[in-house]
Amino acid sequence: MPKFSRIKAGDIVKEIKINIGDHASTVRVGESIKNIGDYISPGNTIIVTDENLYKHYSPLFSDYPVIIIGTGEGIKTLTTVEIIIRKLIELRAHRKTFLLGIGGGIVCDISGFAASIYMRGIPFGFVSTSLLSQVDASVGGKNGVNIDGLKNMAGVISQPDFVICDHDMLATLPDDEYINGIAELVKTACLENEGLFGFISENREKLLSRDSGVVSEAVYRSVKFKAKIVEEDEREESVRRILNLGHTIGHAVEKVKGTKHGFAVSAGIGFALEFSKSYGLIDSSLENEVKDLLRYFGLPGGLNEVTGQNDIPGILNAVESDKKKGGDTIKFVMLEGIGKSLIQNIKSEELMKYISNYSKKGN
Repeated sequence: MPKFSRIKAGDIVKEIKINIGDHASTVRVGESIKNIGDYISPGNTIIVTDENLYKHYSPLFSDYPVIIIGTGEGIKTLTTVEIIIRKLIELRAHRKTFLLGIGGGIVCDISGFAASIYMRGIPFGFVSTSLLSQVDASVGGKNGVNIDGLKNMAGVISQPDFVICDHDMLATLPDDEYINGIAELVKTACLENEGLFGFISENREKLLSRDSGVVSEAVYRSVKFKAKIVEEDEREESVRRILNLGHTIGHAVEKVKGTKHGFAVSAGIGFALEFSKSYGLIDSSLENEVKDLLRYFGLPGGLNEVTGQNDIPGILNAVESDKKKGGDTIKFVMLEGIGKSLIQNIKSEELMKYISNYSKKGN
């Protein structure tokens, strides 16, 4: 018998279907890792997880071959993907083998990428163990690795068969890792027009204290919104680009400063608010409302809060290398209000000038 046995969860499990072509991907929000036996077979599944999770949950993995990788953004490389693929060959994985990534965003990205290219693609799924991966990395089919510190420059879009979001596993996250995920929740709340921003604002204390009911509802609403966007535009050719709010600057901050993804994106959201205001799209009241919410959670509300003047040349260079750039323009996401976003083709020269000037403002 597999060590994963069925349990009766006390909380309601909410299911979201993402239908793209003839492939259906299921997200189970509030499901327990202890129920994973309902989704996989011990004789046909290989697990990829990181060394920290293996230390905590290894008894659950005893019936499965396990590939253990390291932790941190530094291992999100083609080298790690090659290690996984060589291990899959050693384990005699075939085209019907199921690859299960158990971990945060880095594990999901790497294992999803490896599964998508091994033998031209094998089925895979995720148990998402961090708030960041539950609301972002594990949902939507983007799987990739970094090249020379540039975010996700090599990758594919390939949907998992399922994603399990186990909120109980969030209890053991370090505070900074938990806050890291709240940034993506706030980003989604800025884009969604069905009340998520108000829900997070009204329940900020409970969200910060990891109240299970509030966390579950916030994750569910966030995933539901992203699923709708992904169904409409899987390849990020139009509306899906709005999910990059804060990411143009955020990815640059990650590369230059080594800042955690959520904290860097939060700074990028603050920058996007400033840039939107400079176009007359929003006023100071909305800017301050979003920034105050970010800062309540201990997240930065602007670029100056994570960088200094000496960092600007590196930021400019990283933005120039951004994969969203096309020719002499870059597709930049701005806000016109909560739930109202705008994708604007901005001249690189204009954006670079604004970044340089913004760094002197002390916002």
